[in-house]
Amino acid sequence: MRTSRRLRTALMAVLVACAALPQIASGQGGPPGGGPPPGERDSLEARVRARMGQMLRNQLGLTDPQVRQLQTTNRQFEGQRRTLLQEEREVRVGLRGAIESGDSTRVSAMLDRMFALQRQRLDLTEAEQKELATFLTPVQRAQLFGLEEQLRRRMAEMREDRMDPRPPQARRPDARPPGAGAPRRPPR
Repeated sequence: MRTSRRLRTALMAVLVACAALPQIASGQGGPPGGGPPPGERDSLEARVRARMGQMLRNQLGLTDPQVRQLQTTNRQFEGQRRTLLQEEREVRVGLRGAIESGDSTRVSAMLDRMFALQRQRLDLTEAEQKELATFLTPVQRAQLFGLEEQLRRRMAEMREDRMDPRPPQARRPDARPPGAGAPRRPPR
């Protein structure tokens, strides 16, 4: 129970940090003049990375060398991941356009490309897991994988929430207004 609460708290800190990173990297956010100056942006990114490293160190029981290796591995695979995400977005847009135009040949080609990208994503995940296995224990890898999956899921929910004008209660039955605690269990 205590671990779950700590995990949720740490996950929320990472979510907040990760949600800010795209704006920081693109120069958005911050003062109206187009974002913080590059030195300040770099400093903020470094603080976010340090906070994430500390959270992973605590949650997974990582040593300092493991944290450094994990950061190196993340950098190594991040570019490939980003490229795949961009290609997947482009294919989804192309697929929508092909469906709307009724071009079945193009729809077929877009579907084939989507499946190929999914295979590439799986290959990338497998390669990353093999690299992680060189310095993390199987338990640490599983915990990291679970944290990343929770993070992806929560970030997807946050994206959906930003695009949905309905109040939180109308979006998902389990959604609670901001600041509301966990639902109370009925007494036994």
